[in-house]
Amino acid sequence: MLSKHSVFYTTPAFVMGILLLNLRPLVDKLFATAYFSSAEIVLMGTVNLITFIPECIVLATSYAIQTLTARHLDDDNHVQFFLCGVSLTVAMIVPILLVLSLFPVTVLKLVAKDVPIHTNALWFFRLRLIGCFFQCIMFCLRGLYSAHRNNRIFFTVIALSLAVHCLCNQLFLTGFWFLSPLGVQGMGLSYCVAMLFGLAIYADQFLHDIHVSRFVIPRLDRYFQLLRFSLPLTLHSIIDHIGTTLIFSCTGRHFGLLPLASLHLISSVQGISPGAGFGLTALTEVARAYGNNPRLARQRGEYILFIGAGLIGIIGFFLSFHTDALLSLMAPGNSMLQSATVLPMQIMLMTLCLHVGCQVVLKILQAVDQTVASVSINLAFIYGFRVPLLLSLGLISGASVVTVSYILCLEKLLKLTAMFIYWRWVTHRTRQGSTVGQPLTSTT
Repeated sequence: MLSKHSVFYTTPAFVMGILLLNLRPLVDKLFATAYFSSAEIVLMGTVNLITFIPECIVLATSYAIQTLTARHLDDDNHVQFFLCGVSLTVAMIVPILLVLSLFPVTVLKLVAKDVPIHTNALWFFRLRLIGCFFQCIMFCLRGLYSAHRNNRIFFTVIALSLAVHCLCNQLFLTGFWFLSPLGVQGMGLSYCVAMLFGLAIYADQFLHDIHVSRFVIPRLDRYFQLLRFSLPLTLHSIIDHIGTTLIFSCTGRHFGLLPLASLHLISSVQGISPGAGFGLTALTEVARAYGNNPRLARQRGEYILFIGAGLIGIIGFFLSFHTDALLSLMAPGNSMLQSATVLPMQIMLMTLCLHVGCQVVLKILQAVDQTVASVSINLAFIYGFRVPLLLSLGLISGASVVTVSYILCLEKLLKLTAMFIYWRWVTHRTRQGSTVGQPLTSTT
């Protein structure tokens, strides 16, 4: 039986939870392909790109809560990091969501000029913004309970909220009793309901836990600690997301609506990959071990990296031989979209190990206090390699969405190599310092 000291105690729940979490955009696209046209697929992909801006800000705070709480579990007041994180989250995202809600047409057209802006589309966007607020509060709670290796609530919330999301999608799109079909805005409403449901589960657990423990107002130094960790990640997430948005903007500008819909479909499938689950495991396990035993931290990090990238890579390689069947399930009846997506989808699936590897190593570097270095390496390859090539697509003879796929794969390979080499150099330097200083103490 696994104990809480085992790496695999949290890994399965993290991986399966992230897998189910990443299924949500794909579920929406499956409903969209069944009930709507390619324009709605583009709408959902565009809205996902926009709402990820506040989400990625809070994800940085969530990772900071998780890392700092994991390092201070022996401190009776470790819940202060969570309370600080929630305060900062509300202060940051509420103004952002209000601005996005007040100027929906401008924001949507800024990301994709071909995105539909009819009344139902704008309602869908605004409802997604409300659900985004609930999601952001859940991210903070997720960071707290992930640090405690509470994998039960992590998986339960994601699984139940996904089930509610699917059920509401079906009810709102087909209608029931006195309610007529709502159209695309019904999918936005189902997202709100699902996020509120998941937040209620987390809130109930937290209120129970805070009732049996001592409530302490966060000290000012806790805010500074959280900000020192999260600010580089926040800036990185925003700048990284701009680079990701450029992938879709350049594709739509150079190749049109159908290749853009194809790229959104590929992005949804890649998003299913639970690489972030292995990354969350690495963030907790490496952060716990690093302070006392850097050698153990390196071993755990390598173990998680090779298991995660290898396992997901094998699955992706196998699925690449069944791309036609996969697309027939994802876009039934849309033969044009299927044919445009086959080769780019195969390329993505065959190189899925690189995507997972980058996610894991990025979190490992953050766990060993190399946050600035990790984000610097990532952004250097995005803006020094990916973005210049994307902006030059019009100059490349015979360029297509397949060209975009090759650019992204080569970027991941170079980035993963650079981050892995840097990580090994950091661990070698740390071990030398530990050898010269006091002996290492095992945490096992």
